[in-house]
Amino acid sequence: MPGRDTTDSYGSDPMKYQREHERELQPFRDSSWATSSGMRRIDVGGRAMAEGQFTWQDAQGREIYVRNLAMVVGGKYHVVQVRGPEAERDEVSRLYEQAAKSYQVSG
Repeated sequence: MPGRDTTDSYGSDPMKYQREHERELQPFRDSSWATSSGMRRIDVGGRAMAEGQFTWQDAQGREIYVRNLAMVVGGKYHVVQVRGPEAERDEVSRLYEQAAKSYQVSG
């Protein structure tokens, strides 16, 4: 998701944004059964980022596994997220690594 939410609205801490505000992670926050791991902040070249792994149960009872990266670029949050079934965790991680590595900010 390229640059939808602003740091003016949600602050400049990508960890807090990811945990509390990022719309793509709302199902995680709403789920009665959810876990997170690997949460960390990364600062590289003046760019603040946060990544994490999230698991929750959807409305149909399926376990969803998510790899998520939120970064601040020009005062806006950009999100790289890959979702899939918990049973395909390795494939979700492989695709996430490719997407995160190749993400280019445009515009």
